[in-house]
Amino acid sequence: MSRVKRREDVFYRLFREYGEKIVAVGEIYAKIFSNDYPDTRTLIHSMKDYENVCDDQAKKIFMELSNSFITPFDREDISVLTKRMDDIVDYMEAAASRMELFDVTGMRPEAVRLAEVTVQAIGELAKITDRLSNFKKDHTVMELCLGVDVIEDEGDAVYKTALADLFHEDVPTLEIMKWSRVFDRMELALNACEHACDIVQGVVMKNA
Repeated sequence: MSRVKRREDVFYRLFREYGEKIVAVGEIYAKIFSNDYPDTRTLIHSMKDYENVCDDQAKKIFMELSNSFITPFDREDISVLTKRMDDIVDYMEAAASRMELFDVTGMRPEAVRLAEVTVQAIGELAKITDRLSNFKKDHTVMELCLGVDVIEDEGDAVYKTALADLFHEDVPTLEIMKWSRVFDRMELALNACEHACDIVQGVVMKNA
């Protein structure tokens, strides 16, 4: 195996590992934003630990990028994809931490659904990173990216319903403020999944 091939394999391996780590964060995220809340509130602190693990993975990719003259696709795309994947974890952690920070004592059904669709999108992203090394030949990479777009559309509809319900139900103003900020971070987490897939779509198109 040539040195160039080994260098490319490193990036594909790192992205595959990153996808797996984000799946693990998503599983905790979904447990927090479930009908078992507030019993799952104790998991919120572990989100920061998972975020640190993912930050370390992002640093590995950036370090490899800084030390590599040869990359499997554009350096800028590698950098932006890493940042967008980092955003997913950051926004999930931010949404979860706000539940504790704002002393949210109950759960709303839209939050449960938003967490579910985000985990679904993360699962598809993990499949994409697993197949990334063969993106020039594996047409399912593009299909998976388009599938995440559909998931994001569903999540966007849930988000809009969540806000509409907040402002039309007999909900205390303080609760509206709390949940609005939580929902905003949850939507950003899902959007980040789509943005990561947009980068991969661009990579596929550039190399078609």
